[in-house]
Amino acid sequence: MLKYWKENKKSLLCLIIGLLAILVSSFCGSLIQTAGYSVSVSDLRDASNEGTMSKVVVSETGEETTEEIEIEGLVVSGLLFKPNSATADSPHPGVVLTHGYLNNRELQLPFAIELARRGFVVLAIDREGHGNYENSGSTGAMMATNGLYDSAKYLYNLDYVDKDRIGISGHSMGGFTTAMVLMQDASVGIVSAGLMQGWSTFMGAGSDVDVGFLKADDDEFFFTGVDASGEPTISREFLHSTTAANFVGLTYEEGGEINVQNKAYYVNGQVVERTLGTAIDEPFRVIYEENEIHPLNHWSIPSTGNLVDFFYTAFGTPEGYGVLDLSNQVWWLKEAFALIGLLAIFFLIFPLVSLALTIPAFKSLKTRKVKFALALLPSGEGRENAPSPEAYAYQDVEVTEEELKKEEKPLKHPLDWVFYFLPALACTFFSGFVIQSFVNEWGDRWFPNTQLYPQDTTNWVALWSVACGVFAIVMVLLFYFVKLGINKWQYRTNPQEAPKVDNPLATAKISGTNFLKTLVLAFGIVIVLYLIVFINWSIFTVDFRIWTFTIKVFNVPEMVPTAMRYLLFFAMFYVLSGIANQTYRTSTLPEWASIAINAFFNVFGIFLVIMIQYGTFKSTGVLWQGDMALGYIVLFPIIPILIIATIISRLLYKKTGNIWLGSLINAILFTMITVSGTAASFSYVMG
Repeated sequence: MLKYWKENKKSLLCLIIGLLAILVSSFCGSLIQTAGYSVSVSDLRDASNEGTMSKVVVSETGEETTEEIEIEGLVVSGLLFKPNSATADSPHPGVVLTHGYLNNRELQLPFAIELARRGFVVLAIDREGHGNYENSGSTGAMMATNGLYDSAKYLYNLDYVDKDRIGISGHSMGGFTTAMVLMQDASVGIVSAGLMQGWSTFMGAGSDVDVGFLKADDDEFFFTGVDASGEPTISREFLHSTTAANFVGLTYEEGGEINVQNKAYYVNGQVVERTLGTAIDEPFRVIYEENEIHPLNHWSIPSTGNLVDFFYTAFGTPEGYGVLDLSNQVWWLKEAFALIGLLAIFFLIFPLVSLALTIPAFKSLKTRKVKFALALLPSGEGRENAPSPEAYAYQDVEVTEEELKKEEKPLKHPLDWVFYFLPALACTFFSGFVIQSFVNEWGDRWFPNTQLYPQDTTNWVALWSVACGVFAIVMVLLFYFVKLGINKWQYRTNPQEAPKVDNPLATAKISGTNFLKTLVLAFGIVIVLYLIVFINWSIFTVDFRIWTFTIKVFNVPEMVPTAMRYLLFFAMFYVLSGIANQTYRTSTLPEWASIAINAFFNVFGIFLVIMIQYGTFKSTGVLWQGDMALGYIVLFPIIPILIIATIISRLLYKKTGNIWLGSLINAILFTMITVSGTAASFSYVMG
C-alpha cells in the first residue's frame, strides 16, 4: 500500500482534494438551502395523499348547502422544503413552484430557498415531460400542464400547511400552467395567490385570489400588445399596454396614455400602500418588471426579491418569523458552492484516469507502437541513416509527455500561422452561423422527434454537432493536403529536404483491443462520476450546477437507454472534435495557451451570434433573429461544455497519445448531461 501511495501520490492527492471539494461544497450548499437545517428538504417521487374540502354550494333558489369535495394530491417529482416550525398546530402558508419549457424543478431553487428560510412551505416540482416526470405521450412537452394543480392539492392535504394560504408560481410555460390552474381552480378555491413568471396571458381566477406578473424588461417570447391608440407595443412597453391596464383594472381612454406603475399593488384599479411582510386584505394585482431577459427571471436577485415580495403581500409573514428584507438573499451563495462541486466533478476525471491506467488491464492504453530502425535506439537516434524499409520494426513504447512534446512543430513562418488559425476561424464561424438553419429548417426535416428520439431540442443539437464535427475534420484535412502540396512544390528539386507534415488522423490510431479497453474505461469513469452525484444527492439533496448547466440525478431506467441512442451522434462530434483539437499542438506556444486557443475557437462562433442576438435585443427591444428566441437559449450551456470538453480532450491525449479516451469520456458524460436536463414529448422507451 505504501509503495502504491509513493508511485501514485500526485493522483491520489488530487482525488482526495476533488472529493473533499465535493463534500465541503455540498455540505455548505445543504446548510444554506436548509437555512442552517431549520428547513428539511425531501425528494418526493410519486407521493400521493387524500383529503376533503368543505364547499358551500348555492342552489338556484338561493339555498346554501355544504358539500364535501375529495381532494387527491399527487407529486410525481418534487422537492419539498418544510420549515421545522410548520406543524399541525401552527400551519404555514404553502407555495408550489414549477419551471418552464426544457427546464426542471431545480431551476426554481432560488425562489424555494428564499421562501423557505422566511417560513413558507415550498414544493418545487417537475412538470410532465420534464425532469423526473415522464411524458404520458398525450401532448408535447411544451404544452404539458400536468403536475402543478395535483401538487397544489398535495400541499392542501398536508396538516402543517395553512389551507387558506396556498400559492402557485411558474416560469414561462410554467407560467402558462399557472394561468391554467388559476382559471381551473376558480370554482374550487384551493389556490389563494398565483404569480406568473415570464408569461403574459391571464385567463381568470377566483374573485378572492391575488395575481401577479413577473417579467423581464425585454422578454424574448411574450408581453407584446397594443397601446390605447391600438399601436403595437413590445415587451419593454408592456406597462403602457392595454393588456397591463386591463390586468390591474386601470381605466383609460381610447387614444390616451396608459402608465401602469411597476411593482405597485392595485386593488380595484387603485394603487394601495402596504408594508413589507404584511398582507393586503383585498385581492390585488401587481406587475414586476426588471432589467433582464426571459431566462434570468428565475436566476436573478431582483426577480427573486419580487417573488418573495408577492407572497409576503399575499399571505403575510409566517408565524414565528421576522420580516427579512428583499435584498437579504443567500441562494446565490448556494449556487456558488454548487459550481465548486460541479468543477470538482470534472476535475476528478484526471486522477481517476491516471489511477485507472495503473491497473494491469489498462496499462496498454499508455503505450503505442512506434516505428524505429533495427539495431538503433527507440528514441530514433540515427534513424535517418536506416538503409531500407526492411530495416525498421515496431515496438510498444510508453507514452510520455516528453515524447509527445517532440512531435510538436514550431510555427516558423507567417504561412505556418495562417495555417494554424485559418481553419479554426472557418470552423468557429460555421458553428455559429448555421445554428439558425438547424433550429428552424434542417433539424425537424432530417431528425424529427420519434418514440426512440423523443427530446424536443436534443435532436437538432445532435445534428448540428455532427455537422460541426464533420466540417472541422474537412477543414483540417483540406489544410493538411494544401500544406503537403505547398511542400511538394517548394521542395520539388530536393524532396528529401521537405519538412514532415503530420497526418492529423494519426492521433486516432489505436488497436482494436485498446479501443475496447478505452471504451470500457470511459464508461467506467462516467459511471463513477455519476455514482458520486447520486450518493451525494442521497446525503445532501444538492446538485452540481451553474444556472442551466447541471449534473443531476435522473430516473436511470428511462434516461440511460435514451442517452445511449443519442450517444452515437454526440460521439461522432466529440471524436472528430478531438482529432481537430490535437492538430493545434505547437512547440511555439505553451500547452495552456494552445488549450486556451482551442477552447476559444470552439465557442467563439456560438458566443458571437448570441452576443449579436442580445446586443441587438437590449439596444432595440427587438431580437436580431426573431425565430431564434429559443434556439440560442438552448445553447447557453454548450459554451461551458465545449470549454471543459476541450480541456479534457487535450489533457487526456497527453496520457494516452491518442484522442479516444478523452473523446469517449466527453461523449458519454455530456450526452448524459444533455439528455437528463431537457424535455421529451414522448414517453421514454426503456431498452
